[in-house]
Amino acid sequence: MFKFPFNWLKAVSDIEVSYDDLLKWLNEQGFEIASLEKNGEDTIIEIEVKANRPDMLSIAGVLREVYISNKLPAPKVFDENICLSFDKDNKLSHEIKINSSDVHRYCGVEITDIDNTVKTPDYIMDVLTKLGVPSINPVVDISNYVLLLIGQPSHVFDTDKLVGNINISNIEEPIEFLTLNGSKTEFPKGALIISDDEKPICAAGMIGSPNAEITANTKNIIIESANFDHIIIRTTSKKTHVSTMASYRYERGVDTEMSYVGARILTKMITDICGGKVNTKAYCYKDAEYTPNVLKLTTERTNSVLGTNLFPDEIADILRRCYFDVKVLDGTTMEVTVPSFRLDIEFDVDLIEEVGRIYGYHNIEPQPIKLYAPYKENTVNKNANMLRNIMTGSGFFEILTYGFIHSDAMKILDINEKSPYYGDIKILNPLSNYFELMRPTMAYNIIQTAVNNLALGKTDIKIFELGKTFKRNPGHEDSYEDYTEKNMFGALITGVKYKKGFGVSKEIKYSVYDAVAAVRSIFGEYNIPIEIKNNDTFEMFERGVGAEITVGGKHIGIVGKISKKVLSAFENGKLAKDDVLYFEFCYEELEESKKSISYESNFPSVVREYNFIVKNGIHFTDYSKLITAESPLIVNVKPIDVYFGTGVEKGSSAVLINVEYNAITRTLSTDEIEIVEKGFKEKLLKKFGIELKK
Repeated sequence: MFKFPFNWLKAVSDIEVSYDDLLKWLNEQGFEIASLEKNGEDTIIEIEVKANRPDMLSIAGVLREVYISNKLPAPKVFDENICLSFDKDNKLSHEIKINSSDVHRYCGVEITDIDNTVKTPDYIMDVLTKLGVPSINPVVDISNYVLLLIGQPSHVFDTDKLVGNINISNIEEPIEFLTLNGSKTEFPKGALIISDDEKPICAAGMIGSPNAEITANTKNIIIESANFDHIIIRTTSKKTHVSTMASYRYERGVDTEMSYVGARILTKMITDICGGKVNTKAYCYKDAEYTPNVLKLTTERTNSVLGTNLFPDEIADILRRCYFDVKVLDGTTMEVTVPSFRLDIEFDVDLIEEVGRIYGYHNIEPQPIKLYAPYKENTVNKNANMLRNIMTGSGFFEILTYGFIHSDAMKILDINEKSPYYGDIKILNPLSNYFELMRPTMAYNIIQTAVNNLALGKTDIKIFELGKTFKRNPGHEDSYEDYTEKNMFGALITGVKYKKGFGVSKEIKYSVYDAVAAVRSIFGEYNIPIEIKNNDTFEMFERGVGAEITVGGKHIGIVGKISKKVLSAFENGKLAKDDVLYFEFCYEELEESKKSISYESNFPSVVREYNFIVKNGIHFTDYSKLITAESPLIVNVKPIDVYFGTGVEKGSSAVLINVEYNAITRTLSTDEIEIVEKGFKEKLLKKFGIELKK
């Protein structure tokens, strides 16, 4: 926001200013009128200044807009009629030492033998009073007036109160600072503080201290007109809750070249009102030479963005009207030099916006948007929706949990650092250690949900979740590129599959084969061939009851029975009396394959059961493939039950499987089936040592 008396604007203008035209123009240009307040015969106008237009936080900035609306050259507000030469070598009575990269410009002008007991001129008092700025003394009043006039903050030091040098640096430790308003404020480490050799005298760009305060008795002064980094001022202001007219402008950005102008105007006004002798060898520090921003702009791009049909000369005239220097290089391209006070102009689109606002958006006819936006299917979302349909159709319930887990989750799940499911990415400021680790696997949250339900008496559980996991890449460093997010699917089954009754003599509980069957069912819907191979490296599973899921030899997931050790590490985990089966895989790259049409046979199938003795470590996938490959008459091989105990040799188990035989064109004979049986039995015995239970 910026307030100014309308009569002051009229007084400093070289042209007649219409009140109604001013308000209309400001509104049209996006500087909305926040308030209008009558003050005698004057009106205090408050405008809303957007964050990207700090040049409008002064009467000179508003006057520029008035002159733009009237198509006139820049106003003559910046009266610099005083002879000052700025030099990087210090010629002042107190040497100025810059020890911070947060100082971009620093102008110092010394004036001696002033009379600060004179009366502040009425025109200055009128402006300050109407804007609620208290009058202190002529020098301070002039400083505040110049700030409101041109937007350049300044500070004035009483040199008789200074000891040694003037030092500007970022403090290494917090300090307590007594401000001019009499309050004690702690300035944090890193704040930009100006001090002499004994004491702090000013918080740079914010507020002064009584240690170098200007009073009626002040005779000798040094004027500071500087440009400080907006980030350090904003940071310090927020931490200390100190906000002043100066800090408000520095936070939003101040034209670096205005430091010289401010120093000259302030020097001239002080000497005109308070007298004194000026040291014309003024000091000036600059961290770099000012280089104007030069942009290329084409007619084609301007008209394309705005939807206009402007000619190059029309565009150039509009920009020159806004005080840009424009060179038309050829028939369509312009070279535009941005004035230093327009800190908001960085790219060619900013120039196009400037053309649009001056040309008038109301003069631009609406055009239909021409946008080529080809549809590209989101594979991740498609797969997520497909998996939801498959799982809910199979009686599973979807859950939703946080993406972060307990800091000890890897220890609880018995996952070591070499595992592809290990993770150690921690949140810097977690709510608690329960939410510290970004999950590298879906297992922890899904198991936690299951045991929480067990504690509530819900023993038959079928749940799944889709979400992201987070892991470091091998040889990582702490940068964004060294982390990987993956879209993962996890599911858990435990409890009773079929309850006793209605032809079922005893309860049938879920086993690892049900988890394997669920995995095969999912990938069957995608028509993607998978392999499920026993793998004991996944230590969260019981030994011998864990496997990896691969597609084309590439690892994509795991399936198995959660170990009692892992379950007991969860609160309420010991309530799990039945097998807890879990599977997880990455679904983001799954692509559904085309399915071939198959015809069902009109002839009945023959299903035979075989109870094989299988040594531990031999996986069903391996020997079932051998059985299927024996003959095209074998259409399905599936496990029914696994038994180990009395009657079965230690180190082996009895596996009951069903083999389905069928021929599309005829009914099978017993002889045909027995020939096929004999073939795969001999091969099972020879390759795996598998034989029928006696």
